[in-house]
Amino acid sequence: MPALEITSEHAPKDLDSFLAKLSALFAEAIGKPESYCMVTFTKVDRVYFNGKAGNSFLAKVTSIGNIDNNRNSNLTKVIGAELEKELGISLDRGYFFFNNVTAEDTGYKGTTFYNLLKG
Repeated sequence: MPALEITSEHAPKDLDSFLAKLSALFAEAIGKPESYCMVTFTKVDRVYFNGKAGNSFLAKVTSIGNIDNNRNSNLTKVIGAELEKELGISLDRGYFFFNNVTAEDTGYKGTTFYNLLKG
């Protein structure tokens, strides 16, 4: 159930291609099947970072497990490179936040992952 959420004031030229590429990269980097991964992009009117307007981003990663320093560093590198390439955003103009959630706190198919995985 890993999710990658990207927020920026600059949208990619081809949103579908961008999200498809991020989805594949994200699944590989997080170590989970792409069939469970979700990737979203939200364009906002303005982002201030370091007290200045301009091209910047916020990336949030949520997953049941597979959140650790080595994997997080690699995700930051891999996804960050794609943000630089497609959106022209320098990696010193945004943050990645990682959130390790429990199976009990994650709903899917009318139940929780905990219930789905125990059976």
